[in-house]
Amino acid sequence: MKMYYSIIFKVLSCLCLIVFYIDISFGQTIRLKKSEGFIQTNDYVRLHYQILGEGKDTILVIHGGTSFGSSYLIPDLTPLAAHHILLFFDQAGAGYSSIIEDTARYNIQRIIQDIEAIRKHFRIQKINLLGHSTGGLICGYYASLYPENIQSMILISPLPLLASWMANYNTDKKHDSTSLFILRQNRKKYRSSPVDSIKACWDYYALWARGQFPTYAHARNAWGNICNCNQANLLSPYSYNLFKSLGNWDIASRLTKVKSRVLIFGGEKDEIPYESFQQWSNSLSNNKLLKFKASAHMPHIDEPEAFFSAVEQFLINKWPNDTTIEYRGSGVILPMDNKGTTYLKSRVQVIEVENELVRLINNQKWDSVANVYISAGVIYPPGAPPVMGREAITTFWRTVSLRGLHKLELQLIDIEQSGDLLISQGKYVMKNAQMEILDIGKFIAIYRKEKNKWRLQTDMFNSNLETRSPIEIPDYLTLPENK
Repeated sequence: MKMYYSIIFKVLSCLCLIVFYIDISFGQTIRLKKSEGFIQTNDYVRLHYQILGEGKDTILVIHGGTSFGSSYLIPDLTPLAAHHILLFFDQAGAGYSSIIEDTARYNIQRIIQDIEAIRKHFRIQKINLLGHSTGGLICGYYASLYPENIQSMILISPLPLLASWMANYNTDKKHDSTSLFILRQNRKKYRSSPVDSIKACWDYYALWARGQFPTYAHARNAWGNICNCNQANLLSPYSYNLFKSLGNWDIASRLTKVKSRVLIFGGEKDEIPYESFQQWSNSLSNNKLLKFKASAHMPHIDEPEAFFSAVEQFLINKWPNDTTIEYRGSGVILPMDNKGTTYLKSRVQVIEVENELVRLINNQKWDSVANVYISAGVIYPPGAPPVMGREAITTFWRTVSLRGLHKLELQLIDIEQSGDLLISQGKYVMKNAQMEILDIGKFIAIYRKEKNKWRLQTDMFNSNLETRSPIEIPDYLTLPENK
């Protein structure tokens, strides 16, 4: 018997050592907190929700599009989850929430009650609302009925307060004749019960989305996916009954009840007239309207640096100003981040490295650029073999400049850390000397911790554009030096 227990003890000891070794070798994985589920309303509708991030406050996100769901917003709003809890929910008959066949369920009063159900379920006394497009209009209705429940509101390209402003709204005019023909053809195919409805959805909405951006190229910078939903909801013939229930709406006078702080984003290139955003501002007593000159309907995607900087200032009870609009950087760092969670502290270092990389490339400091990477650093560019070592990295970035790169912009979306390795993911934009877009794409970078600092080890990126990118340069090692 003693021998038996001795063997068991030795086996358990070995297992403990193995577990300890694995924990030391691989470390605990640190990432943004995520969860999802359903809430059932009193009329038995199941509302799908997703929670992302952590922080002291919660932002309830109200999506636009009557049947889109939240999936088109989540990836591009993820940077906010570094400091705040983002609570997304799909409205009834949208996203992954219940399919609705009762047309009476599509009305503004029921949506407002659904928002109340979400607020009460998560025991939020006062909520921060963020609404995009139609979601912004819904926020206005909710705030006018429950002003006492509002902590603050962020309205991104909200639909007008008056229905009459929408009379000339038509994003089709942003398309050339060929694209418009293909768009209509793809719409017909998508709504004709195709074998692969998701592929047909992509084919249609990839073109449709172009009408929401300043240019076709800008549309390629969106990570959100409208088609990530229950296709029966997206194809529902009843979803537009919401607007039928609103009729010839006018809620300007109702907003006098709203006393909470409101931040409004309006894009000068949006098909919604900018004057309608000014009417929102004139109807609310405590607000700030920010005009994004280079943005259309998605300012958080078109001008992310200024957008996220403005939102973070607003949420710490500061009004954004013109300095915010001029802000440039791969991510927002708040004063206490260096003393925050492991996620926040690592994120700060990654942002600092990315900002330094951008500064050096834009100032053509090629040797210094290479020193941002570890000595055995590697770049995996599109259309070219791996670029290994600092000498080759120096030549690579010099060559990209010779090919027309004048300005590089990076946006950090998220990080994930395990032990001494960290993975970051984000977006990049390359512009020429005339500030025209050369390339838009995404990146994954692997960092290794050296002397308690994160250093860039592996850099991988590829273009979102359909045409050849200026970084696809198979002859990068043979071009002359830029003297």
